[in-house]
Amino acid sequence: MSAPARVVYTLQELAVALGLPYRGDAALQFRAMAPLSSAQEDELSFLQDSKYLPLLAQTRAGALILSPEHAEQYDGAAIWSENPYASFAQAMQFLYPEKALTPWRSPDARIAADADVDPSARVEDFVQIGSGAKIGPGVWLESGVVIGPGVEIGAACHLYPGVKVLAESRIAEHCIIHSNAVIGADGFGFAQTEAGYEKIPQVGRVILGARVEIGANTCIDRGALADTILGDGVKIDNLVQIGHNVVIGADTVIAGQTGIAGSTRIGCRCRIGGQVGFAGHLNIADGTVIAGQSAITHDIRQAGVYSGVIPAQDARTWRRTIAQLNRLDGILRRLRGAAKAAHDSSST
Repeated sequence: MSAPARVVYTLQELAVALGLPYRGDAALQFRAMAPLSSAQEDELSFLQDSKYLPLLAQTRAGALILSPEHAEQYDGAAIWSENPYASFAQAMQFLYPEKALTPWRSPDARIAADADVDPSARVEDFVQIGSGAKIGPGVWLESGVVIGPGVEIGAACHLYPGVKVLAESRIAEHCIIHSNAVIGADGFGFAQTEAGYEKIPQVGRVILGARVEIGANTCIDRGALADTILGDGVKIDNLVQIGHNVVIGADTVIAGQTGIAGSTRIGCRCRIGGQVGFAGHLNIADGTVIAGQSAITHDIRQAGVYSGVIPAQDARTWRRTIAQLNRLDGILRRLRGAAKAAHDSSST
């Protein structure tokens, strides 16, 4: 898919569209956004982080989106926002609008006779839609998408080339799934026997809420018995593995290369960094923040910011190391107490 076409806005039009106050020439025109360091006179930029304040004296941007506090340190044209980063995201949507969807069914698409495809949907070359599938209004299936039997996709979803949505999965409205993601493959379920591993049929589904976005090459496994569920507004980066029966609460965001083992439940509004590893059958509290490359092996019952990982050791040594680390705080308190007592006795 090509980049969205640019649309020209005046400073006044953009400020009104954002619902924000501004200063400067109302007729200034902008057709793009750019970083502070490289923006030109016909481009808009923004400042969120105070560490970039020195760039205010150097930027050539025609206008900036910045906080009222930072606006006091800048004399040029500006739009004031209490959350410049969020306003930047909204401005990008105005300046780079999505291309209007043109309904179409490619003659090279293979659509089962009993599939229900809304006439307003766009079905591109080599798409396959299985028996009993339902494709809602305004859905865009780019080339090579595979929709399995019994799948339901809600209104205005956009599936990029090569996405696979497998049997009986449910996707609510306004979801975006990027190239080569796989939704609804079998979970990793095997029972060990003397003869090897016995496969456990995976008979649950994947259910995605509204406004979910899934990154490229991410895999979300179907449930074993219960369903794998992602709540409304969840955002998943590229190359994330979500195991069977995982439940992720609304508005949680997860960065790339994170792996979530089966039956873990992650709360609402959590923020999870890249390469985080979750053991299975865990419960993570609403609002939890987890730093990148953390290893989560126990429940997190109280929201907060969590981080930490220890390089692999043999299991017995690792357990002993963790036990010793957990005792360090008490040992340090006793040492400080002993040092203070020694100091007090020497000064009397």
